[in-house]
Amino acid sequence: MHPSEDKAAARESVQKTDASPNLSGLDLQTWLEVLSALPGGPVTESDILAWVEGPLRKFFPFEKFLGAYGGLSGGMIRMRSLVTSGYPQEFLSTLEHVFDVTSRGCFSWWTSKRKAFFLDQTGARDEQGVQIVPSRRELEELERFALGAVAAHGVIDPYAKAGTYISFAGVPRTRYKRTLAALDLIAPVLHSLFMATKQPEKAGVDLTPLTDRQRELIDLALEGLSDKAIARRLSISDHTVGNHFRAIYAQLGISKRSQLIALLK
Repeated sequence: MHPSEDKAAARESVQKTDASPNLSGLDLQTWLEVLSALPGGPVTESDILAWVEGPLRKFFPFEKFLGAYGGLSGGMIRMRSLVTSGYPQEFLSTLEHVFDVTSRGCFSWWTSKRKAFFLDQTGARDEQGVQIVPSRRELEELERFALGAVAAHGVIDPYAKAGTYISFAGVPRTRYKRTLAALDLIAPVLHSLFMATKQPEKAGVDLTPLTDRQRELIDLALEGLSDKAIARRLSISDHTVGNHFRAIYAQLGISKRSQLIALLK
């Protein structure tokens, strides 16, 4: 969708839901002004960052921003692009580009429920106040990197098995429900912007003909695991792993692991 179409669709959405209880307290006039400042034409990741750090801040106060686009298959997340603002390099160096979705409690909950959540040192919860169990790592990151309160959301495309995840740190601790309601508006717009950055690119490798198991093997191969290590991880035989990779190579028109890595990196 073209950014100008995003603006029109977002405005229509606000008009239709103006009376919705979960939008009470939001400055919708400012939101419309923020939408009018969306980048037009070809969109770059720099454009996304400029919109987030500039116009969006007038509607949604925060200290740090993280936006990521990636794929989800076989319980593994593979991050394909990352845009951040305000985070120290020490924090960024701890982020894995491929990781098990269950390693982060709040993130795992989000991939399942696809709803915004709020996290601080007292715990995590959704807009209705339902408690979420964060991982120890998520709680430690709050203190180690002085993140304050974090609000996160995103959009997942179940057909492409990919999506956009956005996280804002240093958001107001009070009126968290209003913060999460604002994220319901922001998440689809940022997702559209991230998708717009993909449009000028050459179409990527089509993995849709592959099975979930084959995609899972690809994710593990991208982590650098050998056939034997993959077999141990998945509790299957080396022979089965080899058969899967031969089928993958045939489908993608390649013949060896190095070509697969080069194709998908």
